[in-house]
Amino acid sequence: MQSPRNWSRPHQMLAVMTFVSITALIIAASTSAASFGAYNSGWDGGSKLRTEAEATGATPKILQDTADYKKVPANESVAFILSPDSSYNSRSQEQIQEFVQNGGTLVVAEDFGRHSNPLLQTLGVRARFDGRIVYDERYNYRSPAMPLARNLSNHSLATNVSALTLNHGTVIQAQNGSVVAETSEYAYIDTNQNAKLDENETISNYSVVTTHTVGQGRVILISDPSMLINAMLDRPGNKAFVQNLVREQSFVLLDYSHSAQIPPLMAAILILRDSAIAQVLIGGGLLFELAIWVSYPGLFSRLLPSNSMNEQPRKQLMDRNAMLTYLKQKHPNWEEERTERVVTALRNRDRQE
Repeated sequence: MQSPRNWSRPHQMLAVMTFVSITALIIAASTSAASFGAYNSGWDGGSKLRTEAEATGATPKILQDTADYKKVPANESVAFILSPDSSYNSRSQEQIQEFVQNGGTLVVAEDFGRHSNPLLQTLGVRARFDGRIVYDERYNYRSPAMPLARNLSNHSLATNVSALTLNHGTVIQAQNGSVVAETSEYAYIDTNQNAKLDENETISNYSVVTTHTVGQGRVILISDPSMLINAMLDRPGNKAFVQNLVREQSFVLLDYSHSAQIPPLMAAILILRDSAIAQVLIGGGLLFELAIWVSYPGLFSRLLPSNSMNEQPRKQLMDRNAMLTYLKQKHPNWEEERTERVVTALRNRDRQE
C-alpha cells in the first residue's frame, strides 16, 4: 500500500501543472499578437500608445463599437483609428462624424489600407492617403524606407519635435487643411515599387501629417500608422509628437471596432466594466456562492475531487479494520496471528513516514 506521503506527490505535481496551464491560458487570453493592438507588447504592438496616454493623466478607453464614442465628452477626447481592417458602415461613419462635429479630435493613421479614405470622404475631409511608399535617400533613419520628416510647421503638435520618423509609410494628398509635417525635399514616391528613384519619379516635399477642421472638432491625418507602434515610439520625434496629441485630453479612445481583435479575457473585462447588468449578475453570483459557503462550509470541500482523493487513501491506510478485511480477502489462507502482525507492521511504517 502507498503511504499518504507517496499519495501527495502526484497531486502536488498535478497542482503545479494545473497552475502553470491556467497561468498560460490567462496570459494567452489577455494578450494579443495583432499589429497595432492595444494589448500587444511586442515591437509591432500599440501597448505603449496606451501607456503614453495614461502618463499624461488621460483615461484610455478601448472601443469595440463606434456607439461608445457617445459615452465620453467629445470636446475632451481624442480618438485613434490605426489602419482599420474593414470598412466603416454608414452607421459607424455617422457616429464618428457626430463625435468630431461636437468638438472631438480624431486621429486617422493609414498607409496602404483601403478603408480610411472612404471614412475621410464621409467626414468631409478633402485629403487622401496616397497608398504608395515614400523614400528619402538623404534624410532617413538607417534606411531610405524610414524617412525623417524634418520640415515642421509652427503648430502645437510639433512642439519639442525636431523630426518625425516614418517606417515604410506613404504620403497625404491634401486639398485643404494645414500641413504639420513634411518630408525633406529629397523624398520621392516609389510609383513602381522597385525601391529606387527612377526618371519618372520626382523628388519633392511630401505631406505626412495634416490637420483638418470638421465642425467644432478636427481630424488629424498621419501617413504611417507604424509611427505609433511600440518600436517606433522610441525613434526621433515620435514620442514627443504622441504626447502632443494626447496632452490636455481627458479621454484617449483607441478605436479597435474595425481592426485588430481584442484578446478574449480583456474583451470580457471591457464588457463587464461597461455593463451594469453584467456587473449585477456576476456580483450576485459571487454573493450567492459566498452565502452557500458560509451556511454549508463543508459542501465545497466534499465537491472537490482533490480532497476526496487525498482523504480516501489516508482512511484506508490508517483504519485497522479496513486493513484486516483487505488482507483476509487477499490472503484467505493466512492465520489470524500472521494477519495481525502484517497490519501492525504496516501501521508502524506509516507512522514513521
